[in-house]
Amino acid sequence: MRSETTTALHSICGRSLVAHVLAAVGALEPRRLAVVVGPDDDDLAKELDATDADVSRVPANVRHDPCAAVLTALDQWTGTDLDVDLDPDDDDVLLIPATVPLIGGELLRAFRRAHRAGDAAATVLVDADGEDSSVWFVRRSFLAPALRRTEVPELAAVGEVLRQTGHEVATHTVDDAVMLRSVGDRVGLAEAAVVMRTRVNARWLRRGVTMHDPGRTYVDVDVQLEPDVTLHPGVMLRGATTVGRGTEIGPGCHLVDSRIGSYCHLEQVSAELATVGDHARVGPFAVLSQGAELTAATVTGPFYTAGPDARRP
Repeated sequence: MRSETTTALHSICGRSLVAHVLAAVGALEPRRLAVVVGPDDDDLAKELDATDADVSRVPANVRHDPCAAVLTALDQWTGTDLDVDLDPDDDDVLLIPATVPLIGGELLRAFRRAHRAGDAAATVLVDADGEDSSVWFVRRSFLAPALRRTEVPELAAVGEVLRQTGHEVATHTVDDAVMLRSVGDRVGLAEAAVVMRTRVNARWLRRGVTMHDPGRTYVDVDVQLEPDVTLHPGVMLRGATTVGRGTEIGPGCHLVDSRIGSYCHLEQVSAELATVGDHARVGPFAVLSQGAELTAATVTGPFYTAGPDARRP
């Protein structure tokens, strides 16, 4: 990434790459979840504090060895930690990198069903051309022994060890290869953002939101919109912003973590941590800074500012 920020913390549509992956994995309702980080990835470990994940650190000499990383996580777990009533031979471990933000929970659920139906020691996700990904389901009783016998720092080596010892390694094909795409540079980050934004916008269009130009409408994954909201080109809705029914957000509006009521009209408004009541008309060229609150039916006029230390025209 050529950045001081670790790759997994770069963001698309309001979430870091690792947060997108954790959301997808959450659809499986795993009993235990571990994220392996490097020895100096303090910012990544801090972000994970708010999750249920166990954070495991690997030493610098193996930070680029995924096999060693998985072993580091497994060493924390015992059968009791996972499920005292479950036969460990039937206990599956999902291995997934933190840089595949487009994979989605629905795909992972289908992947798990295929793995369990096939009764293989391991199953790997592959694209339509048969190319292996870095996403695996492996039966836990086989995983650690196979990891210790690998000779190269690649998860594909686990499958090779299992085959050599007489165990079946199955594949599950994903028709849309973009879902397996790993983000490793700024080009990949931008391409993933386009795919994610298209998904988010399509979801809201199906739920009754109007977008005059979806390709130029930017809505983060945690934004909430009610039916009959209208979004004009150039709108950016970020963070945990909510917009009420029937509200029209005009061109050039940039709203961050703000609550906009129903049947409002906003034009060229910049707002952060602000609240706008129902039936308000705000702008053009209005700035609502942190803590600004506009009551219902407020009409601001142009060049309006509100919030701490705001200067009114």
